[in-house]
Amino acid sequence: MMATDAGTRRRSRADTARAIEGAAIELVLAHGYADVTVDMICDAARVSQRTFFNYFKTKDAALLGNALPEIDVERARVFADSTGPLLAEAIGLIRVDTEFVFDDEKLFADRIRAISSHPELLARQMERLAGIETELRQLIGARLELQHPELEPADRALQIDFITNIVAGAMRFLGQAIARSIESGEPPLDQAQLGRLIADVLPRLG
Repeated sequence: MMATDAGTRRRSRADTARAIEGAAIELVLAHGYADVTVDMICDAARVSQRTFFNYFKTKDAALLGNALPEIDVERARVFADSTGPLLAEAIGLIRVDTEFVFDDEKLFADRIRAISSHPELLARQMERLAGIETELRQLIGARLELQHPELEPADRALQIDFITNIVAGAMRFLGQAIARSIESGEPPLDQAQLGRLIADVLPRLG
């Protein structure tokens, strides 16, 4: 069936983007990442390829969505001087538009399931963190240098690298936790709960 833009014209831009994302995610959950094509997504979303590429540059972009992580400016200002738990506060530096999560909770939960089930998508999602990794490393480095001046530069560099990679893994965990809370109806982890979880778990890893 040849997709047309007749239905698209009756949708808002947000609705059209959501329809494309929803179709892409449902297809991947049903058929797997490798077997889904842009043509299949267009057919399911009832849009033309031209419309698809007006909204998303690639199949991966439709699957991952347009909401990109960014550094929370207000939290970044106080991070270096804070005496709170370093890891929990480093995770809290990363902000994702709340519309990405709560505007369409089912879409978010399905997206997390699709990403978690396919290594290719998980790798693409991790690549997105690279866009803010330099700034995150600088913030973590400034805090370590200020609060732990006794560290040798090589040791500090290792700790910065280690903490940054833990933050990336924690973001994946938080996404999955939010998806589970949406599916179960339970409230998601808040900052205080995350801090307690980290405080309980880290000593057991030593």
